[in-house]
Amino acid sequence: MSTKNYLLLFILFLLLPFYATPLPIVGNLIACNQASVTLSTKQINEYTAEDFYILGVCEYKDNNFEKAYDYFISAKSLGFANVDSLQTYINDCRKHITNTSGNEGSILKEGNQLEANNYKHKVQVYLLNIIFILIACVGLITSFFLAYKYRAVKSNIFLGVFLFAISLALIELVLYWQDFFLYAPSVSIYRVLFFLWAPSLYLYLKTKYKETLLSRKEIILHYLPFFLVLASLIIFGNYYDTYNVQDNIFLNGLDIIMNSNWIKAVHLSAYLVLIIADFENKNKQMDHGFKNWILTLIVFIVILILFIIARAAFEHIYVFDYISKYFIAVYLILFITVLEILLVVQPNIVLGTIGLEPTNKPKDKYKNSSLTENMSIRVKDQLLDALINDKIYLDNNLTLIKLAKKINVDRYSLSQVINQELDKNFYELINDYRISEAVRIIASKPKKQVVDLIYECGFNNKVSFYKAFKKRMQMTPKEYIEKHIIEP
Repeated sequence: MSTKNYLLLFILFLLLPFYATPLPIVGNLIACNQASVTLSTKQINEYTAEDFYILGVCEYKDNNFEKAYDYFISAKSLGFANVDSLQTYINDCRKHITNTSGNEGSILKEGNQLEANNYKHKVQVYLLNIIFILIACVGLITSFFLAYKYRAVKSNIFLGVFLFAISLALIELVLYWQDFFLYAPSVSIYRVLFFLWAPSLYLYLKTKYKETLLSRKEIILHYLPFFLVLASLIIFGNYYDTYNVQDNIFLNGLDIIMNSNWIKAVHLSAYLVLIIADFENKNKQMDHGFKNWILTLIVFIVILILFIIARAAFEHIYVFDYISKYFIAVYLILFITVLEILLVVQPNIVLGTIGLEPTNKPKDKYKNSSLTENMSIRVKDQLLDALINDKIYLDNNLTLIKLAKKINVDRYSLSQVINQELDKNFYELINDYRISEAVRIIASKPKKQVVDLIYECGFNNKVSFYKAFKKRMQMTPKEYIEKHIIEP
């Protein structure tokens, strides 16, 4: 699936219908009994300004003016929309408290203090939410930047998908925590986006290695859980209000798939195993900087798994569930911040590909060789001069013996220098230069026929040319020429 298709999918994903459950208000009348039942399912720290207003009105109708006053003050501190109506109730409650209570001063003072404390808390929450939104928006912008500007390196597309998914999840969490409007979808989008995290990180690391080529089927297979959960969300969202979820086995199953923290922990752990196994096989061959970056990502995933396992184990404790969401949000914010810093300080590590150093360098093979270090340097210089200046690789019938005669050295010494100094064999070295020549010709003559190109850059048959070209450029000569014409 192409990058454009992924982006279209994400846009459609954002347009899914949401379903809110408003409290019962009929005209100016409030059904207090029904409101009491509805609010009993929520924790007090989940109450909105409208919830406190409804509770205040109900207590006011029952002549419980002190409780009503506290509720109205809370609604005011959370920014209730109908300010005039709310202030009328507050003033009326003050009058009743003053007329009926001997300690009205302390009651009103406590109410004022409650209003001040709620206001301070509200300001703190707003500031935190603003910080979350700003960093998440930076993450979103960076994700599109990675997927578009650096799309030539496929790993950067997967990093962009991962960054997009965690940034969008953060934005949705902020929507839950704000009080400007009621945001209550039947299923949270971030629960579905989670299934993009692990496969995107795995594919990002997998495609950072130059030698790795992934087919489209492999990529689709890794993203299959996300598409299945997305389909579940669409089905669940459209039937949520029609059927009782708990009584419907099918919908209840979809609910478990989308919301189970244990499933998410297993999903993330499986990809952690794949990433560690891949790293173990190649860590001795990679540069120190790349190694540290991959280890950082592994530690990031491990901590995330611990968070999710803790949420799964203690999800019945509301306070822990609520606080753990904040911890995860802060953790993702820190990750985005670190990534943004690395993109400025060490962009090569994050955006570059990893070239693996051969572990089987032929040192022991030539331990009895009479070729000294100075002689090796001299032969290497002569070899590079023949390749770069004389372009001897354009000879269709070039052999190791012919090249050795050209630079006046024996074939064994030349083979040793190519192996030890350039970490290649003779044919790999010559084909590298021939493909570079082919790319240069295409750049200057993009409409060049492939048949003519084969012999012009030094090959003597089509099979060898195609095989060498695809190995180095990750595409066929025809595909490369078409791309060069379209995107000069």
